[in-house]
Amino acid sequence: MGPTSILIVDDEANIRLMVRTALESEGYTLLEAADGREALTIIEREQPDLVVLDLSMPVLDGLGMLKEMKRLKLQRVPRVIVLTAYGSIAAAVTATRFGAADFLEKPVMPGELRSAVKAALEAPITMPGAAGEDHLAGGRDEVLRRVCDAMRMSRFTDAETLLMKVANLTQNDPFYFNLLGVLYETEQEWALAKKFYGRAMSIDKHYAPPQHNMQRIYELETFGRSNKLVYLGDETEARLADLVRHK
Repeated sequence: MGPTSILIVDDEANIRLMVRTALESEGYTLLEAADGREALTIIEREQPDLVVLDLSMPVLDGLGMLKEMKRLKLQRVPRVIVLTAYGSIAAAVTATRFGAADFLEKPVMPGELRSAVKAALEAPITMPGAAGEDHLAGGRDEVLRRVCDAMRMSRFTDAETLLMKVANLTQNDPFYFNLLGVLYETEQEWALAKKFYGRAMSIDKHYAPPQHNMQRIYELETFGRSNKLVYLGDETEARLADLVRHK
């Protein structure tokens, strides 16, 4: 096998240069594309190991490209890290549901990018479909309560669909991001779970559920066990063993 290959996809030449500069010392083979359509051609021809993908591009944006990637007949599906403008969390969430291994908010520090690339290359490859985008009746709080109910009943697909549908209404809601963290825990995606717990904590440092859940993950990773239950965020707890989605 040759060197690990990474495709950098961004319509801004200075961003492509920044990513290339951050990664070129790591020994990767680096490819570039200025839009999603060009990137799909390169992916089909070169079969890169990883794609660093901007979500906001002309011709074909990042989410559109992720959808199109599902239709390509690839021998090897690349892992994907998406780059998004600060605050565009709804798009980043959607991208992770389309199979992105991670998301980074611009501006990205070189060390953060290198760490994310290393972790993504070591992660299992997934390319799931996205939740439906039809209109959802009911207010945000009611929907999030329904998410909690669905999780407690192990209806994870229903919970995921509801979370995706209210993403644009929950930009600064720690309850929402804590539930996203729990959802990723059910899939045993620890890195993304911690990322969303961290987002909830950054929004409200006094909101207890994500702090509790982050501490539980630390204990699991450090000691192999934890007596802490999962806090869903609606004043209820659940045993993680009851919530894990078996693949």
